[in-house]
Amino acid sequence: MKKLLLLFGILFSTLCFAQDNPNVLFIMVDDMNDWVGAFGGNPQAITPNMDALATKSTIFEKAYCSAPLCNPSRTSLLTGHRPSTTGVYGNNEVFRKMNGFANTITIPQYFQINGYKTAAAGKIFHSPRGTAKLPKPGSDPGSFQEEHKGGLGGKFPSKEHMQSHGLKLKERGVKGSFIRSFDWYPVDVEDEDNNDWKSADYCAQYLKKEHDKPFFLACGIFRPHLPWFAPKKYFDLYNVDDIEIPEVLKNDLDDVGRIGNNMAKRTVHKAVLEEGKWKEAVRAYLANLSFADACVGHVLDALNGSQYNSNTIVVLMGDHGWHLGEKEHWSKNVLWERSAKTPLLIFDPRNPEGAVNTRVVSLLDVYPTLVELCGLPINDANEGRSLTSVLKNPKAKWDDMALTSKAKGMHSLRNERYRYTVYPDGFEELYDHDNDPNEWKNIAAKSSANSVLEMFRRELKQLLK
Repeated sequence: MKKLLLLFGILFSTLCFAQDNPNVLFIMVDDMNDWVGAFGGNPQAITPNMDALATKSTIFEKAYCSAPLCNPSRTSLLTGHRPSTTGVYGNNEVFRKMNGFANTITIPQYFQINGYKTAAAGKIFHSPRGTAKLPKPGSDPGSFQEEHKGGLGGKFPSKEHMQSHGLKLKERGVKGSFIRSFDWYPVDVEDEDNNDWKSADYCAQYLKKEHDKPFFLACGIFRPHLPWFAPKKYFDLYNVDDIEIPEVLKNDLDDVGRIGNNMAKRTVHKAVLEEGKWKEAVRAYLANLSFADACVGHVLDALNGSQYNSNTIVVLMGDHGWHLGEKEHWSKNVLWERSAKTPLLIFDPRNPEGAVNTRVVSLLDVYPTLVELCGLPINDANEGRSLTSVLKNPKAKWDDMALTSKAKGMHSLRNERYRYTVYPDGFEELYDHDNDPNEWKNIAAKSSANSVLEMFRRELKQLLK
């Protein structure tokens, strides 16, 4: 009898504890670089919904992914572990199959343990749940209590309009799925007919329901991930003749070494230049970003019109950045700034004052931050650091660096001034962002950089222990 009373007491206290806690709306936008208007990466971007959220949120101007690729980045963020800890560096690994990580507690699972109900739609882990009877393995079945049965992205155009850019990448020697996926076209279709909108609508409808517990609701938007097929009206927002292309340096890759040169999609860049498609491609990315913004807006409108608008923390982020010709590269999965940097903002209704934070932070920090903001017990397994101190006081002491990893022996560290990168063959890059924000000059070979290099080498060794 005493044991039953004790168990009842624990359950009762957990329920009361959870009911006092804020909800969480967790939004991830795939392949979103800092071209969102509020983040200033591209003044031509039309993203009114994310911009409106940013006015009452803390914007982290220098937020970086743990890995510049979907699966390892999301795995790191959602498990609280670095890629160097789990060994997940690519898109094919499943973290629960890695030695020692079968029972890892992900963010939604941790919230569930602590009295929350959890739900998701779209791409949160590397895959969405999918529409089949059994969920896709890449969605980490079981992490969420409830999931939307749905797919990714949007409607494709008819076959005669696919690959209409005429780049002929296969004939130029480009290999793999990029040949097919590097494509764009304005599709004559309504928003509601696209999977991304359906994911957003699932979350919007969830916010209209009554909930007897605090909730952790995750919404994953696939665009602007390739291919860049979006409703025509978003392409129409941009006049291709007015599009501004990124500022680049001729022969930018001369000082990045063999591996850096091999990673860059130089053949794709050459094709884009020779066929005169740079402005078209930039317009396509911006159009897909604007469509993603509309999907995010659909969810935020539902939140703002709901009973939960004054008690829901919103965190919005990309999973990594994307190059659109910078360093002769068109994609992600490299260790330069454009690929490693991604938007991150946090809205806390208890402190709805907009702020811009310039400290260097990592997406690895999101897990412990949400845990602390929601008043949950600290998860000691997290390798990130809670951002609550700099959310409360932007001038609080913070000297952390952001580690971005591509493979074993291939890592990049960012502090407030420099980016340091090392490759498996020992080649190093060092960029001084105070004087070289585009990372055009690798100063690692300069004797004046020796002390900075030594500092980064020590820090990297410590982080990779």
